[in-house]
Amino acid sequence: MKIQYLEREEIDKVKWNSCVHYATNGNIFGYMWYLDFVGKDWAGLVEGDYESVCPLVWRNGILGKKELYQPHLMRELGIYSVNVLSKARIRKFLEAIPDEFYKIDMVLNERNSLPENGSFKKKEWTNHQLLINQPYEDLANGFSSSLLRALEKAQDLDLRPVSNLKPEKIANFYLKHTKDGRGKERKFHAMQRVMYNVLHRGWGFATGVANKKDELIAVNFLIYSHHKILSFMPVVSKEGTEKGALAFMINLLLRSHAGKPLVFDFNTKVENELAKSFGASSNSYFQISKDRRKWGIL
Repeated sequence: MKIQYLEREEIDKVKWNSCVHYATNGNIFGYMWYLDFVGKDWAGLVEGDYESVCPLVWRNGILGKKELYQPHLMRELGIYSVNVLSKARIRKFLEAIPDEFYKIDMVLNERNSLPENGSFKKKEWTNHQLLINQPYEDLANGFSSSLLRALEKAQDLDLRPVSNLKPEKIANFYLKHTKDGRGKERKFHAMQRVMYNVLHRGWGFATGVANKKDELIAVNFLIYSHHKILSFMPVVSKEGTEKGALAFMINLLLRSHAGKPLVFDFNTKVENELAKSFGASSNSYFQISKDRRKWGIL
C-alpha cells in the first residue's frame, strides 16, 4: 500500500473528487471545493491512484509551525476510500501524516474505526441519522409523544414555511441569533460560499419558518449528498425555540421527502433530544489528537 503526501496544488482535482464521490463513506466535506472554501489551507494523503484520500487541514501554530485542526462547518473528515476501510488501512494513513505537523487535532468520519493501541488521544462525538425510505405515516409512528404535542402546538400558532431564502438572509439570521464567539465572522462568510456553491450545483435548498406576523423565527439550509440530506445550517431564534419552529421545519421536510431512499442527517456532535424524538439513530465518530512536541513545549 503506497501512500503519498501531496500539497493542495499537486492534487489531481478530478481524481480526488471522484474518490470522495464514489467512496463507501463519502460526504460533502471531502470535496475539494468544500475544503477550499472552509479549510483554506490543506494538503492530502493519497493511496495509489486516488483509491483512498485523506484531507489534512492545517494552520500556522506556535512559532509558525504547522498544526492540523478541524475547521467550523466541517463535522468530520478522515479517510475516504473505494476500498474496504480496514483498521490496517486506517493505521497506515495515520502513520503517514508528516512530522512537520507538530500537533494533530482532527475528526474522523463514522466509518473510520480506530486501530487498537494507537498513540492518539480520542474523544467520542455523536451524530443522528434517520432513514426516511417509508411513508410519512410510518415515520410519524416513530415520533415521541412530546414531539407530537409540540407539532400540534406549532400548528395552532399558525407557523408557516418560507422558501426562496437567499444565503445572505440565512447568514445574517445566524449572526443575530447565535453565540458562537471566536471564529463567528469567518464562519459567516464561509457558510455563504458553501451555500452559493451548492445552489449553483443544484445540490440543496434553503428553508425557513415564519410566525403569523411573517417574521422569520428559524432557518436552515439542506444539502443533498451521498444519498443523504444534510441539515447544514439550522438556526432558531428565542421565539422560534419557544414555539417549536425547528421541529415544525423538520417535520415539513420529512413530509415532502418521505418514501425516498434517503437518510436525514441531523449533523450533530452531541446527544440531541430533538433528533431522538424523531426516531433518529445515534452514530458515533471520533476526534483524535496528538502533540508531537517534546513535553508539549517545542
